[in-house]
Amino acid sequence: MTRSFTFDVHFEAPLTEVWRVASDTDLIDGAAGMPAIDYRDEPQPDGTSRRYCSYRKTINFEYEELPFTWIHEQSYEVRRVFSKGPFSSFRHACELIPDDAANPNAGCTVRTTFEFVPSGVFGVFAASGTRNTGVKPYQRVFREAAERLKQKQKRERSHSAILYRPVELTDEARTGKAEPAVLRDFVDRTRKLFDTSLLNKLSEAVLNAPDEKLRRMQPRAFARKWRSDFAETLNLFLAATRAGMLKMRWDVICPHCRGDKMNLSSLGDVKETAFCPSCNVDFDIDLDRSLEAVFTPHPQVREIPEFHYCLGGPGTTPHIVYQHLFKPGDEHAFTIRLAEGRYRLRVTGDKRYRWLEVSQGGTGGTEIAYTCRNEAIEGGDQTAPAGSAFPVRIRNESTRNVVAVIESVEWANDALSAGELVADQRFRDLFSNEVLAPGIKLAVEDATILFTDVVGSTALYNSLGDAKAFALVRTHFDILHEIVEKFRGAIVKTIGDAIMAVFTRPDAALQAAAELHAHANAYVRQQGHTAGVQLKVGLHVGPCIAVTLNERLDYFGTTVNLAARVQHLSEGGDIMVSNALAERTDNCAPLREQQWQSRNEQAYAKGFAEPVPVLRWTRRS
Repeated sequence: MTRSFTFDVHFEAPLTEVWRVASDTDLIDGAAGMPAIDYRDEPQPDGTSRRYCSYRKTINFEYEELPFTWIHEQSYEVRRVFSKGPFSSFRHACELIPDDAANPNAGCTVRTTFEFVPSGVFGVFAASGTRNTGVKPYQRVFREAAERLKQKQKRERSHSAILYRPVELTDEARTGKAEPAVLRDFVDRTRKLFDTSLLNKLSEAVLNAPDEKLRRMQPRAFARKWRSDFAETLNLFLAATRAGMLKMRWDVICPHCRGDKMNLSSLGDVKETAFCPSCNVDFDIDLDRSLEAVFTPHPQVREIPEFHYCLGGPGTTPHIVYQHLFKPGDEHAFTIRLAEGRYRLRVTGDKRYRWLEVSQGGTGGTEIAYTCRNEAIEGGDQTAPAGSAFPVRIRNESTRNVVAVIESVEWANDALSAGELVADQRFRDLFSNEVLAPGIKLAVEDATILFTDVVGSTALYNSLGDAKAFALVRTHFDILHEIVEKFRGAIVKTIGDAIMAVFTRPDAALQAAAELHAHANAYVRQQGHTAGVQLKVGLHVGPCIAVTLNERLDYFGTTVNLAARVQHLSEGGDIMVSNALAERTDNCAPLREQQWQSRNEQAYAKGFAEPVPVLRWTRRS
């Protein structure tokens, strides 16, 4: 006989914030005192995957967890089929009921339902066990969360489907412990590498923060919490890692579920492809999206146990705004309200997808319909209005089971991609041994490449002699290194008296280029050289390939080749910029703001059939 419990908790907070709390099932289960689970994912021939879980709480529980279903900021549900324990099946559902359907900021009621079918000799205890270990703890967690949101002084209004936790659900007790005396030693070591007041905050976190906060330490999240500069925060994390206080790892991220599928201790362990058993897909590893650098306290400072309470809930994949399991012939009609942005519909077992553009000018009133067939997804790319509910209908006409998802294509806000980190000068200085294995080539979705060269270097060597000219070149490398690091770039290599540098932000590369001209000549003269230097500078942006060459990370490809060709056009004292980079930076706004002026030219580059349009920027007289 089916039994059930339902309870309501009222929240005064905006629906968006309540959803981010209520949908974080991993944190809720932990806060409610549920035991950690063991799990395995078994990929299926139809492109889906089956998840089997187990845990022990007085007795053993084993079950298959069917895929969660949810609609963003409305409801979620999960069903579990048990092979061991007091249940034969269990259903957990959560619904958000707005106080005012037209005003999502007016508050809402969270309705939670536990529905189960008792089974076996322990089935007689199923109802009392569910009440004591499910209903009561969940009520407590939600009531405390409602009060915390109510007391919150500042409400974040995010326009993203990828939301931060507005409040924590619990003051989780620490299971890992750090010895203060041991920690002080590592703090002193870190301070010798990078002295900042933020070090006190980091040591306090390592000593006292809950384990959950320290399993995947992301510098951006800590910078936001501390209200500190991200570059300073990242430099601290790198120095603490070099000193042994923290440990850095590389997480391979599935592009679909965005879960970390592998945790690698070194870049040298990274391969070109990976497999996600949860999504049942192979994927290529690139530096920008599928490889993330995260930190955790070093085990010699504090051991952080790895626990999972719930892996399939919407809070684990907040970029997914809709998920539903369809059997052949199933249909689901619903309404959904989404923030402005770009979304896509995809189904398991198919690499194709359909785009959904949600904007203020999007078309409203018309039902958005998709049909999944064996050969394609019908429905085309569509538009919808932002901020108001619109109708959607999805039907599975294929001959296989599919899990359909609608997901935001915005990437994780706090992620520190490998592409960003390896383009950081301080990382390269502190971790020069972090390189890819020989023969491994990883795509870089977007990089800004900057080349410099010294004007008249041959004449310089002839007039000064080899020793003095070489010393001058080495001195000018010092100021180039300092400026490139200042703007969050990295020198990839030196080539004679030239450098190749990489940046993740094209506007920062332009700022660096302007400062190179402003300071290089004055710096070498301040260091006692009688001759000065004038630089030739060129930049281009685009995709490239990262490899290890001569025991260092290097970049190759068309973008690099064109950046070098653009630099060759420089006459000295100017900045040559490709049109592609100019378009990405509002016509080189950082240069225009400093009173540089431009003229259009053409670059005839080897390997390019047509001339490449470029801009020559010079200082105004």
